[in-house]
Amino acid sequence: MNDYIRVLETYMQALGASDYSAIKALFAPDGRVCSPFLGEMDAGPFFDRLSSASAKNVITPIDIFTSAGNKNQAVAYFRYDWTVNDGTLISFKVMDLFAFEEETDKILRLDLIYDTHPIRSTAGNKYESGTT
Repeated sequence: MNDYIRVLETYMQALGASDYSAIKALFAPDGRVCSPFLGEMDAGPFFDRLSSASAKNVITPIDIFTSAGNKNQAVAYFRYDWTVNDGTLISFKVMDLFAFEEETDKILRLDLIYDTHPIRSTAGNKYESGTT
């Protein structure tokens, strides 16, 4: 099995289990996340923010895609049922684009790709306390 597929499966399992330490261990020391809500930031602080905003995660894997043109990329496509701390359930499909360090299975960059409009219009920005 492709090492990238194993990493993406581990990522989705850890996200579903709210195991943010396991997720952060998948990243290179200089790993970054680009989020539609939070912008680009280091992976550790991003997952700390997600952890502090989350009550429960349910991940339903749909598919994993590996790159034909760039051997260092792969995509996890899944449904994310995210219960935030105030009890609001936010459900959406997401495609997470992973870029890996050369010749390793460590994540160098993660781009979260999803439509934020339905989330913002019904639930607001749940990363910020007191925001609706």
